[in-house]
Amino acid sequence: MKYLVTGVIAMTLLTACGQKDKATGEAALAAVEFDVSKLPEVSLRKGDAATADQALQALGLAESGIGRLAFENKDVSGEKAVFTNVTLSIPEDTTPSEPLYSEEEVAELFGYMDYDGDGIADDGSDMTLEEYGASLNAEEPEGPPPVVKAAKLEFDGLSFVDGAANFSLMRFSDISMTPVEGSADQSTGKIGSIELVNPSPETAAWVGSLFGQGEPADFPEGNALSFDRWAVKDVNFNIADASGTGAFTLASVYVDGLKEEKAGKAGISNLVFQFNEAETGDVNVTLDGVGVAGLDYGLIAAAANSSADPALVAEALQADPGNPGFDAALMKGLKADIVGASVDMPAFNSYVGRDAQGRATKITTDPFTMTVAARDNADGEQFAGALATLGYESLTLSGAGEQLYDPDADIVTLPKGKNYWKLNDGFQLDVSAKYAGAKDISAASTAANLEADPDAVMDVMLNKLAFHQFEISFDDDGFFNRALNAYAAQSGEDPANLRAQISGMMAMAPMAAGSTGIDVAVITELASALSSFVQDPKTLTISFAPPTPVTGQAFVDAASNPSDPAMKLDKAKLGFAASNK
Repeated sequence: MKYLVTGVIAMTLLTACGQKDKATGEAALAAVEFDVSKLPEVSLRKGDAATADQALQALGLAESGIGRLAFENKDVSGEKAVFTNVTLSIPEDTTPSEPLYSEEEVAELFGYMDYDGDGIADDGSDMTLEEYGASLNAEEPEGPPPVVKAAKLEFDGLSFVDGAANFSLMRFSDISMTPVEGSADQSTGKIGSIELVNPSPETAAWVGSLFGQGEPADFPEGNALSFDRWAVKDVNFNIADASGTGAFTLASVYVDGLKEEKAGKAGISNLVFQFNEAETGDVNVTLDGVGVAGLDYGLIAAAANSSADPALVAEALQADPGNPGFDAALMKGLKADIVGASVDMPAFNSYVGRDAQGRATKITTDPFTMTVAARDNADGEQFAGALATLGYESLTLSGAGEQLYDPDADIVTLPKGKNYWKLNDGFQLDVSAKYAGAKDISAASTAANLEADPDAVMDVMLNKLAFHQFEISFDDDGFFNRALNAYAAQSGEDPANLRAQISGMMAMAPMAAGSTGIDVAVITELASALSSFVQDPKTLTISFAPPTPVTGQAFVDAASNPSDPAMKLDKAKLGFAASNK
């Protein structure tokens, strides 16, 4: 199982890559492609027949077995080479791995089990802290690695220039993975082909280091990681290890045109995953495809390494804080059966509009729908029971989003009616807003900045985030009454009494206004709207539209000086309104 998971992770990492020229908006969405076979062929750059042998020597392929690759036959013709009946030796991993959970994390998790604090778990297991930590960090024995063979390994465009080997095409065909007899992991796998087209010298050198006997070179970073195409086709694994049994198939996964840390296209097509584990039951996932256009590999890689070099992320976010790291993303046909729930999401897509300077100015998520239902199993029965208490047989959720960004004024706008979540036969939650401060918030939110100064984001939120407008609207379609009645039934209370208790609490809210620095009229209007909603749910709307943008610090200052009229926040300063209509 380890090798399957490792391979999938490697595919995912490589899929976060691509090309410089980028369409924007819906044009970028139209450019997304799931299946690599539907892409046009890539022209192979010319090699150098005179230095082809030197290139093979540098790649550890001059003779069979001098590196990790052994082969039965070798045919070199000009700048091309073909190896048949190839065996790849995977060294057994003997490096001690880091514990999955730190001592602090183990102690925190154990605290939820040790209710009385006597150092013994109270969940029936009676484990001590040390025993619990050992169980969490216990490693599954992997055993020896599988035997990996390929019917053919092809190279085209071989050359040796400036002391480095390179090629225009490397393709493995008909790959098989067979477990060693007696291994705890008896998973088998087949891959139709793996190919790499027109890699940079640094990328080719990294590939070559995988064929040698020494430690592999570090994965190329920055502009050094470059190629025209990386693709894997026809993946088929049968999983059988200590954790369970299952199957994993994938028609293709690819990255097209990684240049200067910018992505052209990346896609995954026809994924099917089935797994059955004795303790947790079966998992079934199918996905028609997921694709990305214009992925900003540089920004994502910098974010992943922000703790090592925070300046890279901070600089990128300051320059383009509205950038989500892609131009378009599209998913189709997701169906998943996990534990007691079945999820069905026919489609999801999002795309980015940019200005003449390439800065993100609009992010659109088209309307989407997701259905969640109970499965026909023991966990599904529990889930169905929980749904039934709310009066549902299944849940149908939908939503959409639109964000506008003015990079010169540093203002984000969420247009009214364009950002919502909806539960059929339940509610619709709409949000609209206009605020400034995205650049400072983005820079302060990098992982390294959070590690160095955990209060940095809060300080920026209070002083730099300035709201021009904000509105939240909850349009009830029976959900509140369902939820209230369900809670009342479980707690043994009368729904009418519960409503009265909540309304009573709302009525007392204005009494606390004096210590907040917020005018009592604001608190009274909010409490009245909430109380009205509890008694007769309609559409609860709470809005702010201050004549002058308001920061979080204004609320802190008002609470610190509640008797100062200059600091007090009244309806006029906040542009506040609340209602249930």
